[in-house]
Amino acid sequence: MSKTKQEYRIWAKATRKQFNIEYISNIICRKIQDLEEYHKAKNIAGFYPYDNEIDIKPLFQDLSKNWFLPVVIDKENMIFCPYETCSELILNKFGIYEPCKGKEVNINELDMIVIPALSVDENGNRLGYGKGYYDRFLAKLPQQCIKIVPILDELIVKNLPHNQYDIPVDLIVTQSGVYNF
Repeated sequence: MSKTKQEYRIWAKATRKQFNIEYISNIICRKIQDLEEYHKAKNIAGFYPYDNEIDIKPLFQDLSKNWFLPVVIDKENMIFCPYETCSELILNKFGIYEPCKGKEVNINELDMIVIPALSVDENGNRLGYGKGYYDRFLAKLPQQCIKIVPILDELIVKNLPHNQYDIPVDLIVTQSGVYNF
């Protein structure tokens, strides 16, 4: 019998606590920086790490990129606002840091989005926390915006349960490699 999304979430959270996330995050950030897609990107949406997620903050130091972080605006939607290394961040109701709400980025101007995930499968389907914020946002993005998930090798599974609302990603970057879809 296959696992439910909730069972995968519990497994993934427990699994990633077993690893030195700081060390692995540095490896993954270097792999992202080596991507041709990253070199071409100017406007990148990212995330501030939460609960042992891969820490992509080192990427924010790249002054040749414009970084945007998510701001939750209601029970179903989030927007992305500019982030600079000196920006003040506030803790939202989920315990995640976000920029003080500023000018929302036009999604048509995003070249890339780096997305958190608890797990991904071999087809590029990602498993988030179950609120659907990212899937709703990803559904609005233009097709040319590259969707990347930085994640531990150990959190890639053969098949995740998914539905028509789950948006697959283009690239998965792990400590051992890059997977294209």
